Amino acid sequence: MSDHLTKPLAELADDITADGVVDADEVRKIRERIFADNVIDREEADFLFAINDVVSGKENDPGWTTLFVEALTQHVLDDEVSPGEVDEDEMKYLISKIQADEKVDDVELSLLVNIIVTAKRTTESLQEFVLSSLKASILADGMIDAQEVDMIKAVIYGAGGGAGAGVDRAEADFLFKLNDAVSGSNNAPEWHSLFVEALTKHVLEDETSPGEVDEDEATWLVDKIKGDGQVDDAEKALLSSIKGGAKSIHESLSSFMDSVGI
Repeated sequence: MSDHLTKPLAELADDITADGVVDADEVRKIRERIFADNVIDREEADFLFAINDVVSGKENDPGWTTLFVEALTQHVLDDEVSPGEVDEDEMKYLISKIQADEKVDDVELSLLVNIIVTAKRTTESLQEFVLSSLKASILADGMIDAQEVDMIKAVIYGAGGGAGAGVDRAEADFLFKLNDAVSGSNNAPEWHSLFVEALTKHVLEDETSPGEVDEDEATWLVDKIKGDGQVDDAEKALLSSIKGGAKSIHESLSSFMDSVGI
C-alpha cells in the first residue's frame, strides 16, 4: 500500500480488509490519507464505515477505534452547515451507516457516546438511538460494569444529551429500565451511585417544581419503582435521597415511602 495517499478509497478499503483486520501500520496509513487536508468529507466517512463493517469484532489494533471515533466525530461536528451540532441530515446518515450491518458494535458505540458528549446539540432521534444502542450493549451480559457506568454517565450528562447536564424524562426512563434489568446482579458499585444521583437530579432539579416532588413526579416515580414488582436497594436509596433533599413531597409518594419503610 505504498500508494495509499493516491489510490481510490474503495480500492484502499479492499486492500486494508483483505486479511480481515486493521493493524497498526494500516491505521497509520488511513490516518495519513484522510487527514491530509484536515477535512473528513462524506466519501472518507463512508470509507471508514465500510472498513469497520468488515473488521467488526476482530483483533484490530487499538488505534483503529481511536481513529474511527476521532475522524467521524470531526466529520459530523466540524462541518460548515451545523458546526458543533448534529443536524437532521447528519443524524440520518449516522444511523443508516451504523445500522447497515444490523448491529451496533463497540467501535460504533464509542463513536455515538463521543458525539453525545462533544456535541452542543443533537436531535431527539439520535438521543433515542444512542440510549437504545447503549442499553442493548450493556444488557448483553445482564450486569453493569464500571466501564459501562462511565459510558452511561457520559451519555446522561453529555452536552448533546436531552437536557445537557440535567437529566430529562427519557434519560430517567432509561435508567429505570437498566436497573430493572440488572437488579440483583453483580453490578459495579458506581452504578448504584449514578442511579441515585441522576434520578434525584431529575426529580429535584427540574424547572417546573425545583426542590419539590410534585404530583406528576410522584406518580411517575411510584409507577417506575413498582414496575417490576419489587423495590430493590437502589430504588430504596433513591427514595431516601429524594426524601432527604426535597423541600416538599406529594402525599402519594410520601405514603409510598412509608409503605416501604423509607
